[in-house]
Amino acid sequence: MKIILKGKRIILMHLEPSMYNAELMYEVLMQNKKYLLPWMQWLNNTKSVKDTHNFLILSDKKWDNDDAFEYAIVLNDTIIGMCGAVEVDSGNKKVALGYWLANDYRGNGYVMESVRVLEQELFKNGFNKIIIHNDVRNKNSVNVAKKLGYELEAVLKQDRWLKYENRFRDTNCFAKFKHKN
Repeated sequence: MKIILKGKRIILMHLEPSMYNAELMYEVLMQNKKYLLPWMQWLNNTKSVKDTHNFLILSDKKWDNDDAFEYAIVLNDTIIGMCGAVEVDSGNKKVALGYWLANDYRGNGYVMESVRVLEQELFKNGFNKIIIHNDVRNKNSVNVAKKLGYELEAVLKQDRWLKYENRFRDTNCFAKFKHKN
């Protein structure tokens, strides 16, 4: 996979695990924590720049092992989110995507552009199925999947336990195929 992918307005860039990059990412995450937390419970475990640095180190190792390909979404030299193949199953030629965007940049199509750029690269690299999992209540993420032509394959009932809400949540499973049967 390429380390930098270019869209019309955004750049997808694999971030090197430096403290500088960790500080930039941490700042964006903390500025948007309240907005992102309902969909990204792992943010509760992100308490310092060091935690974000450790994430970048792990992301780099996964990249080297072809287990995940995570990119920062960059607009005008500013990190505004992330988009990546967070689960790679090369043997079955499928990947699951994950993405998030800073609240101030919502509504401009940056996530849709990022997903389009990444899915083109994934299909070009031999993957056949791209999956997007999202919380059924995350209307923005659901709309991204639908607008990009992903098909709802299933709703996974009581799929995730959210400790801070003390309840289960359902998850959509959307998919797009390079080759249809």
